[in-house]
Amino acid sequence: MPFAAQAADNLVINGSMNFSGAGAPTGWTLVVPTGESWQSFENHPSPDAGSYFGIQDLDSFAPRFNAVGITQVVSGLQIGASYELSFYSMSNHTSLSPNALQQWRVTFGTQTQTGQQTTASVQTWVQSTMTFTATATVQALTFAAEFLPGSYPEILNVDGISLSAAAVPEVSMQHLLLAGLVGIGALKLRRRRPAS
Repeated sequence: MPFAAQAADNLVINGSMNFSGAGAPTGWTLVVPTGESWQSFENHPSPDAGSYFGIQDLDSFAPRFNAVGITQVVSGLQIGASYELSFYSMSNHTSLSPNALQQWRVTFGTQTQTGQQTTASVQTWVQSTMTFTATATVQALTFAAEFLPGSYPEILNVDGISLSAAAVPEVSMQHLLLAGLVGIGALKLRRRRPAS
C-alpha cells in the first residue's frame, strides 16, 4: 500500500454552509460585515446538499456593495504539514453576461490559490481541490469572490468546504527490504575492495 490511510477529519467548522439566520453561515465571518450576501439563491442543490453561501457582483449597483467573502480561523495545524482543501462552487442568477467568469480566491495563512472558474450561463457545481502547507498552528481560511469583467449581477456560491491533513506516504515493507538489501550489498562491496 503506497499511502497510509489517514482519518479525513474536516478542520473547518460548518463546511456545509448551514445558517442560523441572516448574514454569514454559522462558524464563519463576513469579510465585510455590512456587505450583502446570499443564502441558497434560486435553490440549486449542491453535491453537499442543504444550504450554500453566495456573493453577488454589485459593481454597477452603488451604493450597494457585497460582503466580499467569508473567513474563519482554523486551529490545530502542524507547521510544515500539507493540508488538502476541497469545495464546490457555482455561479447563478442571470445569463445577462453569458461569457463572464467568476472564481473563489482562497487564502490559507499566507498562501493564496484560485478555484475553478464558473459561469452563470451553465449553473453547474464544480469541485476545486488544492493543497496548502501550514506555516503556523493557527491560520485564517478566507474565501473571496472574484468576478471577471462583465460578471454583474452574477452570484458566486460555495458549499461543501473540507480541509484535512493530506495523506502521508507510508514506507512499505518492500521498500524497507530493498533498502536493507542495497545496504548489505554496499557493505559487501566495501569489504571486497583492497585496502590502500
